[in-house]
Amino acid sequence: MNGPVICGIEDETGSGVADVARELAERYEFPLLYVHVLDDDGEMEQAVRMLRNAAPGPGELAVERARHPADRLVELAERRGASFLVVGNHGPRSSVLGSISADVSRRARCPVVVVSPAAEAEAPGSEARSDEPEMRGGIVRFRVGSAVRQVA
Repeated sequence: MNGPVICGIEDETGSGVADVARELAERYEFPLLYVHVLDDDGEMEQAVRMLRNAAPGPGELAVERARHPADRLVELAERRGASFLVVGNHGPRSSVLGSISADVSRRARCPVVVVSPAAEAEAPGSEARSDEPEMRGGIVRFRVGSAVRQVA
């Protein structure tokens, strides 16, 4: 497992999602790819500007066209051999996950991290105990080895 951390950015409010993706990429020394999925009517230049604002710093940027963002994110994660797929959750209060994050988490073959709007990444260097998950700041900490599906 050494593929990129792929981070789906919906709009400029995606900085919390970008922070979590950046932390995972730095912690496990994986490449980082920020992706915005544009519908058929969207303007490419505007999408690129939005993505640069939402995900400043290191990492590759990509704007992809598709009818449904979940389809493109899952396909891209498969094609690039993603180590993690990080998405936000902007679903209604009555559901556990929004439709895109729920669809991605059901279909992706790599571990999927769903970031709530209120989540913030912790400062680098703060380590969770390796023997138990920890919830702090809305981010679940775990060892990468426990999240990877073993392929025979």
